Amino acid sequence: MPDSPGRPLTPVPPDGMEMLFFYKCPRCERHVPVPSPTEPKMIRCDNCQLSFPIIPIDEHGLHYIRIMLAGGQAAADPDFF
Repeated sequence: MPDSPGRPLTPVPPDGMEMLFFYKCPRCERHVPVPSPTEPKMIRCDNCQLSFPIIPIDEHGLHYIRIMLAGGQAAADPDFF
């Protein structure tokens, strides 16, 4: 049941997760964030606008981490439960 107006909201646990990987731009060396890149592709630096190819991550390793953290639920701070 939703909280009624005027009452504080009940904290909500995570129900999913995404891993963020950083790739260093070859021109300006800025760390460009890319969420779970499992396929080779071109990305663009948000600082200097250079487009460059990236090496993808291993999808099996990504699935392993997601399983170990129960899709983000196991990463929640237990003091809030």
